[in-house]
Amino acid sequence: MKKFSLALLALATAIAIVPAALADTLTYNGPGSNTVYVGAPYNESVYTYPYYLSVNGAPSVAMMCLSFDNEITEPSWFVTESTPTSVDELEAAWLLKDAATTPANDIADQLAAWSLFATEGSSLLADDSPAAAAQLALAGTNYGSVNAANFTIYTPDGYELNIPQTFIAETPIPEPTSLLLLGTGLFGLAVILFRKEKASGLTSNS
Repeated sequence: MKKFSLALLALATAIAIVPAALADTLTYNGPGSNTVYVGAPYNESVYTYPYYLSVNGAPSVAMMCLSFDNEITEPSWFVTESTPTSVDELEAAWLLKDAATTPANDIADQLAAWSLFATEGSSLLADDSPAAAAQLALAGTNYGSVNAANFTIYTPDGYELNIPQTFIAETPIPEPTSLLLLGTGLFGLAVILFRKEKASGLTSNS
């Protein structure tokens, strides 16, 4: 019986850590209805916030794009999750929060966010739009009010060519919970069995 409870404990521990060990996958489920025309050198109409994506098969969440120069070329890709730390990332978080709470600003907020990270024509995206420039200035003033723990950045992982875009989500997306709940339950059961066996052993030896 003791061997069984120890094996159960090991199994529960292994199951509980599986979600943390799995690579995260971001799946693009489509854009919203907002578009904007971007001038030279791009000269094209593009979708802006919101973009709807899901992590590891969870329900879609509205996200903001942070990498204008990259492009989605496949429906799903591996990502690394991180919390905003740099000033630019915190400004992007503020812009996302503003876009989510003030829909009238969402296109300007998206252009401002692209301006923070674009490697080509970065000044163009905000400078061609007074509204975007104004939002970028507000982000620079107010980023200190951002609670970084409430935001997650999803950066493509393991790509050298055809790099997908980076996105930020306002609410951290939880991992699938089924394995975690199972592992927690098994862990508790194993602890109970182990304690009973230990108490039984002490009684028999006394």
